[in-house]
Amino acid sequence: MELFTQKLKRSLQEMYDRACSCNNGLLSQVAVDRGVGLLEKLGYALDLLAILPPESDGLAFPCANPLPRIISLAPQSILDLGCGMALDAFFCARSLPCLERLTGLDASPKLLAKGKDLLFNFPAEARKITLLAGDLNSLSCDPTNPCLFQPFELILMNGSFNLVYAKKKFFAELRPLLTQNGTLLIYDFILTESLPPGFADEVDNWLWNIAGALDAIALEKVVTAAGLALLEINELERIDPVARCEIIIKKKNGVGKAGLNGWHQS
Repeated sequence: MELFTQKLKRSLQEMYDRACSCNNGLLSQVAVDRGVGLLEKLGYALDLLAILPPESDGLAFPCANPLPRIISLAPQSILDLGCGMALDAFFCARSLPCLERLTGLDASPKLLAKGKDLLFNFPAEARKITLLAGDLNSLSCDPTNPCLFQPFELILMNGSFNLVYAKKKFFAELRPLLTQNGTLLIYDFILTESLPPGFADEVDNWLWNIAGALDAIALEKVVTAAGLALLEINELERIDPVARCEIIIKKKNGVGKAGLNGWHQS
């Protein structure tokens, strides 16, 4: 497993570092929405997009727009895991008057450098944001990482959860990073059908968040095993064998029994 996770980490970093060096950003040769077109399609506020510096959205490839949910939760502290070039971090700092601190973690130094370039244009928001390099597949391996010693009211993963290999271990590491009433907010794919045999054995199939996807029942098992509660799975879009979903998780204490809240596979 360790060899596979190291290969996955290296492949992800190479892919995103290479995208940072490409004039047209991520997936420039593939006919899919990306950049500002994708952000508009996902419902990001046009007034936020309008203030972005030219070409700063070229590396934007979120799974969903988390801002309406985050604004409703009004957290004072956020940990953004897989923050990329910090667009969601910036939008949160811009949209949440109550926000006191936000830490963004990403495995790509070049993406983080792009994020720091973006934040340079917005000093008021930048004062609330700290960007750090880190590997989600070995979150607890760096005892000096300051984000491991401060619980957060919200942990956000927008398109990064399915890049985590050992999810049960990952959830166990995340639990102490949540405040007592904190929320883990994930946007990623849930399996609606079984993947072909051997599909998840190929690193390349993990890079676009498919091979690392779980079905709803398997997800609830690993969440519960870590002492967390799966509160909601809200389907945003279905393209079998996956559905793009919003996933809401909290600590078990004080939230009652975990459940899928009516979300079922077809």
